[in-house]
Amino acid sequence: MKITCLLLDDDPLVLDLLQAYVAMTDILDVKAAFTDPLDAHRYLMTNQVQVLFSDVTMPHLSGIDLVRSLQQPPLVVLMTAYPQYAMEGFNLDVIDFLLKPISLDRFLKAVNKVASILRANSADQELQTDFMTGLGSFFIRTDAQFVRLHYRDVLYIEALKDFTKINTSDGRTHVTLVNLKNLEEQLPPGLFIRTHRSYLVNAAHIETVSALELKVGGHALPLGQTYRERVTERIVNRTLIRRH
Repeated sequence: MKITCLLLDDDPLVLDLLQAYVAMTDILDVKAAFTDPLDAHRYLMTNQVQVLFSDVTMPHLSGIDLVRSLQQPPLVVLMTAYPQYAMEGFNLDVIDFLLKPISLDRFLKAVNKVASILRANSADQELQTDFMTGLGSFFIRTDAQFVRLHYRDVLYIEALKDFTKINTSDGRTHVTLVNLKNLEEQLPPGLFIRTHRSYLVNAAHIETVSALELKVGGHALPLGQTYRERVTERIVNRTLIRRH
């Protein structure tokens, strides 16, 4: 499926360039294009798109103020000739920041970022449905039998050299002869996240996140420096209630 988008720039020549770039991607569907940010605002109040490509400096309403004015903004890619706006833009959790003049390769890189995030969000929604309905499950071999475990019941998985120990919400543990790397590759990445070289955690059970550890089902687990930024971005920032 194509990604729906809105293009906004007060320079018609830039809009023409963006339209040409869009035509080369074959994955974007332009629902509207505006030179006036107030027209874009009116459109977004009654219509939904998945991504907004917006200039920053425009008369009447800047791109940053436009994003701030929306209760539920789409994914945002900001464009400007002035790099000093980048920090302010990223404080709004924009997906990317394109400096003018915008090259095709840089535009395509932003599109790839958007597509990757939308795919991840879609996978998360499907896995969350499985989680809530109890449909998601997998088998492990432990001792002389195969045991079914439901995703919703797994709190975290701990590496024990060539083995792994799976800890479940009922207080039980299951040891299986599969190393953590192989297990991580076979479990849904939208639901399970690596938080340390020795731990794989069910994201739905994370209760708190701090600089050095996180809590899962009442258990304090170490948060590795290598994984900290990814965990914060995916687990905290996506659903963080922010002060406007």
